[in-house]
Parts: sequence; structure tokens; C-alpha cells
Amino acid sequence: MVKSYAEVIQEYGFCIVKPKGTSMYPMLKGDVDAYLVRPEFPLKVHDIPVYRRDTGELVMHRILKIEDSGYVCCGDNQWELEYGVRDENIIGVLDSWYKDGKNHTVRDPSYLRYVRFWCRSLKRRRFLLCSHRKYVRAKEIIKSAIKKLLRR
Repeated sequence: MVKSYAEVIQEYGFCIVKPKGTSMYPMLKGDVDAYLVRPEFPLKVHDIPVYRRDTGELVMHRILKIEDSGYVCCGDNQWELEYGVRDENIIGVLDSWYKDGKNHTVRDPSYLRYVRFWCRSLKRRRFLLCSHRKYVRAKEIIKSAIKKLLRR
């Protein structure tokens, strides 16, 4: 029988996963092994929990604010906030990750600088991310057009 992440974390106190999706780019981009640990409540601002939405979907986003109704979370590659994430939805918290041959922890000074910069930029993030996506898309269109012209 295959155990869920929640069961493994509950039984052993940790779990190693490969995050999917792009919501935590640029921090968790590429081939990454994420080390999740059992949550110690209450969580703090900037913690990165893995939680189950009401739809059953597992999500890894950063806590940006704590309200009476729950945690306010957002992925680093997003700008829309998700409200009302509750303790009972949280199955684990990111403690460290292995990327590009290096182990990183949430206590590393370079990580703490990244968090301060990235979380302060939330209001500018939409503009920055939309601009970057438009740039990447325009670059793809130009490359495609050049390939088509060269084939003639």
C-alpha cells in the first residue's frame, strides 16, 4: 500500500518530495528535492507549508500574513493571495531543499535575504511577472517566425 505524504510525515516526522508546478519559482525551479517536516503550530510568516485545499489539491506556498480566519499564502511566482488556509489543512512545512548539487535550508542567510526581497516586492510582483512572461512569449514568437522564414 502506498502511503500519502501526510501519513509519511505523521509516521516518520519528515518526507522528501519533488515539487511540481511553477508557483514557487524561482526558488524551487528545476530538479529539486524538498525536505518537508511535521508542522509546529502556530506557523510563522514566511514559512512554506504544504497544505490540502478543499478541492483535495496539494499546494506549497509561502505564508505572507496571519489572520483570524487562517494563513494568507501566495506562491513566489504568483501575485494572487489565498486566504483562509487553516492548521488542519497543513500536512508539512519546508525545512530544506537540494538543488544544483547544494543543500539549502530556510535558515541560510542567502535564503533570508531572498525572502525579504521577494516578499517586499509583492505589490510590484504582478507587473514584474507579467512583463517577464510577455517578454518570454514575444521571444518565442520571434524565434518561431525566424524558423519559418529560414525554412522557405
